[in-house]
Parts: sequence; structure tokens; C-alpha cells
Amino acid sequence: MSDPKTAGLRKGVLSLKDIEVPILDYVIPPITDGYIPNWHLDSGLEVVIPELWDGSAEEGEFNIVRVRWLRGGAEGRPPYVRRFDGPISEGIFPLKIPIARDYLETDGTVFLHYEIEDETTLISRSTPRILYLDRTPPNNNVKPLPPVFPVAIIDEDYLRAHATVDLTVAFYNGRRARDRIYYYVSDKTPPPDAAPDGYIEFPLETTPLIVPIPGDVFRLYPNGTQYVHIRLEDRSGNPGPRSDQASVEVDLLGSPTLLQPPVIPAMAGGLINRHEARLGVVARVNYTNWQPGDRVALRWGNTTIGLIEVTKVPFDVDVPWLALIDDGLGPAQEFAHYTIWREGSMVPTFPSPGTRILWDFTVAGQDHANAPQLINTDLPRVRIFGEGSTTDNHIDIRDKDKRIYASVALYHTPRDGELLELYWGNFPSLDSPVASYRIDTSNGDVEGARVEFSDIPWQVIVDAGNNDRLPVYYTTFNGVNEQIAYVTEVTVAVIAPLIFRQAEFPSWDHLTSTLNCSSIPPLWDHIPIRVAPDLAFRRDDVVILSWIGYTEIWGGGKPIPETAETITHSLTAEEAINGYTFKLDNYAEKIAPIKSPDPTSPASSAYAVYTVWRGTQFIGSSRLYYVKIDRRRAGGLYCGPDGNGPEL
Repeated sequence: MSDPKTAGLRKGVLSLKDIEVPILDYVIPPITDGYIPNWHLDSGLEVVIPELWDGSAEEGEFNIVRVRWLRGGAEGRPPYVRRFDGPISEGIFPLKIPIARDYLETDGTVFLHYEIEDETTLISRSTPRILYLDRTPPNNNVKPLPPVFPVAIIDEDYLRAHATVDLTVAFYNGRRARDRIYYYVSDKTPPPDAAPDGYIEFPLETTPLIVPIPGDVFRLYPNGTQYVHIRLEDRSGNPGPRSDQASVEVDLLGSPTLLQPPVIPAMAGGLINRHEARLGVVARVNYTNWQPGDRVALRWGNTTIGLIEVTKVPFDVDVPWLALIDDGLGPAQEFAHYTIWREGSMVPTFPSPGTRILWDFTVAGQDHANAPQLINTDLPRVRIFGEGSTTDNHIDIRDKDKRIYASVALYHTPRDGELLELYWGNFPSLDSPVASYRIDTSNGDVEGARVEFSDIPWQVIVDAGNNDRLPVYYTTFNGVNEQIAYVTEVTVAVIAPLIFRQAEFPSWDHLTSTLNCSSIPPLWDHIPIRVAPDLAFRRDDVVILSWIGYTEIWGGGKPIPETAETITHSLTAEEAINGYTFKLDNYAEKIAPIKSPDPTSPASSAYAVYTVWRGTQFIGSSRLYYVKIDRRRAGGLYCGPDGNGPEL
């Protein structure tokens, strides 16, 4: 227990934080003038002591907390009194204190504070704050007089001289600072129930009662007689009855009319998903009386897109991904509608009729920063394993007749029924999955658990061929949206190199199988060397032809180094089916030097062979072939580009 001789000296009058009223202090912006919104007056009130005060009661001491609710200086029954024995726990703060509804029933001004009384009867008080309780609408809930127009006719001449149509409102009873006057424009009498076209708030009780209505508001209705009525509302939100209508004649140029509901092509299938988002989602707007400079503001659910210039009608407004998901990934539904803003006008048209939009952008597995793109590099990658080669992401001939399977650590929050499908090569094609796995959480399928796809058929691996970096990947599918995990590069070596047919020489002498002076085209123009078609050829396969001459037939004598040549060609889809013919056309260097120093030699020759590559993968090579070459004529002459003559 503290020493009673020093307790008062130690504490003295406490410094207390101001009492808080959440419905005023915890809103944005805070209501600083103390007016309690009228919709809270029938539901009770809560006040808050934000924190434990310094010098609070210790062991053997106590504090009494009282909330004071004073009207006109008179105090009734305190709405809250409680004794707290020390030590007082800081954990009960902020201390929330209810104010019963019966304290709110009578209009008037309230002075609110709280006080702390200690065991010595010393009282400390917080700073009072003023609250205003008001249930009575302006003008004592009697309808106000109708507003008065400044002119009898609103036309273009008037609006060129006046940006607003300033209506005058008669004085009313009970006027206070920050009262509002809501105004309603219509071409109907009596007016339909509708939202106000705007309001004016009067900062002071002495502010002139003038309601300036933007002139463009009157363009929104047909020319002829239009009407305006008003409704008063005070600072506490008490609405009064509406006034009678005042009428005026209107003769103005038209505004955009007949706004049609937006057309959403992506909704053709009944739902917008990620595939539609990747293709691009648009809202097509269409209306009459379009003019250059018109702008559109699209409301997509709770998101506004625009203002965007309308260059023609119909006009497509792009809906970006961030707008598509602003109301969540779904599945969900909302409405889309739009307004048109005429150039120079600060007043939009009424909203178009709405179009229902339904969407589902959820995915199986974690989402990623590049959404809605199909490839998700954040998904775990697949691992390939063959029981013959026993090496991760490596398959070779030892795996034939053995089990080959893929496994993957599961992604975030797997759900029953989600489907994983495995693809072998051709990234990112989704034509032919080779294995699959369906999520079953009752079987222990949780995030991080490693699951195995169904086995991969050997023939699938053989048909895809050898590859140093074969892309293997999988997709996730939740019934609506797919994702593709990034590739695992797998080394595949399951097919022995192929042996292709020998190179062919269409221009040789078919009787002697020799390239000679009778060849067509002539040797000095070029030598065609044909690669015959083969079922193993594929589009983009690279064919490499090698050529070198020898002094004698069948590669005999000596090779002639300067005649060595390598020609490379990438096959088109048509050439992969029909074959390809190379042109060896550097006659002076690659053909003319091919001859024998022996005048009795039957002929010289050249070596021709080609290899086929698919990326870095060697597919096979042709059989070696030596073609005979002989340019000699009788009398020691040679054929050539300059006719018959001696060969130097």
C-alpha cells in the first residue's frame, strides 16, 4: 500500500486525455463540430476513454470513473460510474462506454467529459467537448416555398452569359450553419422519385440563399417546360419535405441521348475468365447525337475508367486487368454502365442502362505478378525421373521398358478436383498432355506435398526425339482458368543417329554417273546436289552439306584442300516433305581445281555428305558418296566457262 502521507503529493490533479466519440472521431473526415448524425440517435452511442491515465490507482487504492452528460449546465444522472481498484490494468483500454438511448431523446446541446476521483476524494476532469443532438428537420419539418428562377426562358444566349442558373430560396425557420439545399430537375410533374441533381451547403446562417444550378443540367432533359424543386437538410442529416415545383421554359442544343447498355463481347460465353482477359476486354458504348470531343466515363463494378475521348460511335473502352480484378478475383458479378461528358461541360449525362458482368479469375495455385499471362514462373517446376538412368531430368535408352514419371511439389492451397496436366516438348503448346494428376486433399494433397503424374509412355518420348534441352512443363486447371508452370529442361537421348540416303546429283551424265562437260546446268554455272525427302525431316531442321575434291576417282589420290566447302540450310515445312537441292556455285575455287595430274587417269572425284540437326540435337547423316568429275576433252583440252582450252 502507498504511504497516505505522500499519496496526494505524488499524484495531485491528473492529466486526462480527451474523451472520444467514435461516430465523430473515427470517420473520414472527422466530424469536428459535434453534430451527431441523426441516424445514430435511435441506436445509442459509444464514447471511449483512450488510455489509462498517469498516476492511476495502485495496490490498496482506487479510482472512480464518471462520465458527465450535462445539458445547459444542469447535471442529471451520470450515464456511467464505475470503481476501479488498483492496480488498474492497461489491457482494458481503450475503455468503451455505452451511452443509453434515453440520453439522446431530447434535442439540445450536451457538454461531455469524464472525471477521475481517487480514494482521497480528489477529482480530475477531462476537457469538455460539445455535442449537438437534433432530430428536427429545417423549417420545423414544413415544406419550403418553391425556388424562384431568375428568367422565364433558359436558352443558349442566357447560358453564354451565365454559367449557372441561380435560383433564389425564401428564408425558412430554424436555419443553421452548414444546412444543405438539395435540388431536383425534371421534365415531369409531379416529379419521379430520383436522386438529386446536386446540392448547395451554406457555410453560415447569413449566407444568401442562392442555389446555382449548372446550366448543362438543363440539357439533360427535353426542351420545353422543365421543373425544379428543393429539399432542405440540416447538419445532423435531418431531411425535410420537398417543396412544390417551380417551372421554366428551356430551349437549348441537345446533349448525348439514347445511351444504350454497354456491350461486353467477352461476355459472349456467359463469363469473363483469364482467357478473355488475355484477348482483351472492352465495353462497347453507343449513343445518338455524338459530337467530336465527347468523352466517356465507364463504371465497371465499383471502378471508374476514363475520361476517354470518344472518336466515333460505337466506341470500345478498354478494361485493363487491374480494373477487371478491382472488385476481387471472383467468382462474382456486378454491372457496367457509362456516362458521356460533352466537351466544355462539367455535367455528365445520366448513366446508361447497366449490363450485368460475371467474372471468375481464380486459378489453381498461387497467382503471379504477370497475371493474367498464362505462364506462371512462380509455380513449382516439374521433375522428371527414369528408373533406368536414375538421374533427375535425364532420360536415355536405359529407361526403355522401365518406369518414367514426373513429380512436382504442390502449389499454394490445392483444392479437390483441380487438374494438373503434363506436356512433353513444344512449349507452350497445350495440344496433347501426356500425363495428369487430379488433386485429392483427403489423400494428403497439401501445399509442398510431392505428387506424381501418371506414367509417361515410352513412345511419347521416342516420338519427340533426342534433345539436349527438351522443355517439359505442366498446367493447372480449376475448371475455369489455366496456368502454365515454367519449363524444366530435360536431356533426352533415346534414339540412335539416323542414316539418310546418299546425296544425289541430278546434273550428272546418267550413262557414266559422271559430272562432265555435258552436265546441265554446266559445271561452271553450279552443281545441284539434292537431299532426298525423309520421314524424319522436320520444319526448321538444319541440313549441313560437306564437299571436297580428290585427284582420283572414289576419293583416291590426294584431297584438294582449297575445294573444301560447307553449306548450311534450314528446311521449310514444304522442304521437309519434298526434299531440298543445294547449289554449289563457286566454280573457280570449288570445282575447277578438281583434276588428276595423271593424263591416263579415268576421272577425278568429290566427296559429298550431309548431316541433319534439330537445334543442338544431332539427328543423323547421309551415307558417304564420291561423285566422279571429268572436264577433259580430246587433244588435251578442258571444257570451262570460256569454252574448250588448255587447263592451266
